[in-house]
Amino acid sequence: DPDNVAFCVLAADEEDEGDIALQIHFTLIQAFCCENDIDIVRVNDVGKLAAIVGPSEESGEPRDLHCILI
Repeated sequence: DPDNVAFCVLAADEEDEGDIALQIHFTLIQAFCCENDIDIVRVNDVGKLAAIVGPSEESGEPRDLHCILI
């Protein structure tokens, strides 16, 4: 629900720039945010974002932190 979102964090490392699927994903998210007046914050280090958000879940699977809606 866009009314419950304060802002969007998009994170990408330099190696992600060549990932076409991820770039399309970012484009769609940015369009959604612009359409719903949601501010976007871009971060260039997924590892730093992971450290801020906290440790990974107990399942052992890495979390996808390329997009976080706050």
